Amino acid sequence: MQSIQLSRRPEWKEPFLQVIQNGWQRFWVEDPIAKALWEPLLEHFAPFHFALVEEKTEEIMAVGLTVPLAWNGENEELLPHGWHWVLRQSLEDWKEGKKGKTLCAVNAVVVPKFRGRNLAEKVVLEMKKIAVEHGFSRFIAPLRPSQKERYPLMPIEQYQNWKRPDGWPFDSWLRVQTRLGAKIIGASPRSIVIRATLDEWSAWTGLLFPFSGDYIVPGAAVPLQVDVEKGVGTLTSPSIWIAHEIR
Repeated sequence: MQSIQLSRRPEWKEPFLQVIQNGWQRFWVEDPIAKALWEPLLEHFAPFHFALVEEKTEEIMAVGLTVPLAWNGENEELLPHGWHWVLRQSLEDWKEGKKGKTLCAVNAVVVPKFRGRNLAEKVVLEMKKIAVEHGFSRFIAPLRPSQKERYPLMPIEQYQNWKRPDGWPFDSWLRVQTRLGAKIIGASPRSIVIRATLDEWSAWTGLLFPFSGDYIVPGAAVPLQVDVEKGVGTLTSPSIWIAHEIR
């Protein structure tokens, strides 16, 4: 297995996106904010994106996307912000020529057929390696917890503190990060906000929404808020901020 940066293989831009989209529920793929930003993110930050590939076949096993941020504040100042903010802010910093000491993860996906090989851990280690190589002093991430969708009614502030009997976090993705030295900063309840018509939500989920109220949507970490009069549904999804110190 080897790691190949997207800057070395720009023709992999489409396969990168395909891996990400294949690993997500359709409403994540159709998120209007992220959908509009993937192309410039892949173009401008190619040196910070990579794929783990099989050496003989060069088949992509996992991808990791990180972006530089000119943010140099205290960790706790991140809590009002989230994943959408990272996407926008990184591109804003790039346009203004700003540089900072922070690298932020925005995506990590393991191709289903290669799961069970500790690739999630290898993706995190590669991200930390990129942070070192580019002189960043901090590596952060607004994590979308892996198992939160099974507990959509549990507040994210409680979920982030849920521990297994052995003392490690209940959530597998959070567990990978903390085992590699990450510290939990706190929850971002409004990390991702997807607002769309009820027709779009029906197409994405296969559900009908006859009444206003909250609906449990497969793959969503929180209930979908439906307003029938306005004809819209809003998913306000949380993240958990973590930080690695780079030495």
